Amino acid sequence: MSSSSPACALRLLAVHAHPDDESSKGAGSVARYSDDGVRCVLVCCTGGEAGDILNPAMDTAEVRADLANVRRQELAAAAEVLGYDEVVMLGYRDSGMPGTPENEHPECFARATEVDAVVRGQTWDSIAAAMAGHLGGIVPADADADAAQTMESA
Repeated sequence: MSSSSPACALRLLAVHAHPDDESSKGAGSVARYSDDGVRCVLVCCTGGEAGDILNPAMDTAEVRADLANVRRQELAAAAEVLGYDEVVMLGYRDSGMPGTPENEHPECFARATEVDAVVRGQTWDSIAAAMAGHLGGIVPADADADAAQTMESA
């Protein structure tokens, strides 16, 4: 696709809670748009540490002990196959299900405020640069003045 094509001006932003969601939710659409020259960025909120292991061959003590790293490796491989140009990890712990110990952990995604989830660390700068201004003016309703200014000027 030529750089003057209208599709080259388009951006696709996918936000998923866990590694593996990119493969089961919208994967075909992302691959298609990537093939058409659309810049595709994935934001993954957690490391998937509390996830289930559905493949019996992978359900080993070694995998369970290093599940977050295994999920990152799987995510990187899937993102490459699907055509994502960038993957941004927000770095939250997986929240598990309500009522579980994972859901009570202070660093889990379920405990994040809306502003923290959007502005976490340098992530907004990375997302804003990746989306090249296409998100201008989108600010959470409860963002404080400093966070809102950062997002609007990104």
